[in-house]
Amino acid sequence: MKPAPISFEKWSQCGKYFEWHNHNVFYQRGGQGPVMLTIHGFPTNSWDWGWVCKNLVSRFHMVVPDLLDYGLSLNAKSAVCTVRDQADMLEALMKHKGISDVHILAHDLGNTVVQELLARQNESNLSFRIESAIFLNGGMIPELHRPRLAQRLLASPIGPWFASFIKREKFLQGLAEVFGKHTRPEGEFLKEFWPAIKGINGRASFSRRIRYMKERKENADRWVPALPDASTKIPMFLINGTDDPVSGAHAADGFEKLVPRAKVARLPGIGHFPQIEDPEAVCELVHKFHDCIVEKSVQS
Repeated sequence: MKPAPISFEKWSQCGKYFEWHNHNVFYQRGGQGPVMLTIHGFPTNSWDWGWVCKNLVSRFHMVVPDLLDYGLSLNAKSAVCTVRDQADMLEALMKHKGISDVHILAHDLGNTVVQELLARQNESNLSFRIESAIFLNGGMIPELHRPRLAQRLLASPIGPWFASFIKREKFLQGLAEVFGKHTRPEGEFLKEFWPAIKGINGRASFSRRIRYMKERKENADRWVPALPDASTKIPMFLINGTDDPVSGAHAADGFEKLVPRAKVARLPGIGHFPQIEDPEAVCELVHKFHDCIVEKSVQS
């Protein structure tokens, strides 16, 4: 497996910051064209998109933030940040940048944040317009989400203790296990994920971040219907690594039934992080999807 085209250290040195409440939000931006907002997942940060940004920036104006409490987004008061908080921050960031229309590329927790944004758009209560949404592996349908042991422990009452004492090597081993069998990071490359996971807020943030799993269940009646809601009418696409034990082929099947009008691409042999495991395939699929959007726009 190829290392990132840019190291986490260099990625961290070339971003910008945006103040939102008690958070100093880190983000990257660049490129010309329609805006593409990327939203990463748990437990990593915006560096996940480093594998695809160099390609996509040729077509899109990329806006690539670290979510609240993740990566380099400082959580000054160590507050628990809900999915709604993440959505509020993204609305504020779009307003700050003067952006009114976006295409979205999301993964894992990022998918759930998009569901909240879509729910707001369905209610005519979103301050910008989502033009399309591409989802990578994630637990959009809570009953199909199969969390790993480490996730369940972090989400339990012993979560803060577990986060403090789990060995780095054990945590990284668990991360590697959600990749495909032949696409897993290892050695020094795997170790590079640790600073991206720990971020500026440290281990104490792990058990705060994982609260989104409980939120998914509590808000299922709002977030699951936001996907097929007839008022949305936006192009949707799921790119699914089928070998993901958390949200692989079974989750793709569930999404396809829930949103039959959406496109679905299955990537055999790929696990939970398609954008890292097979960035070339992901970029090709993103371009083809947007080619179809442009073609339909011209025809209409």
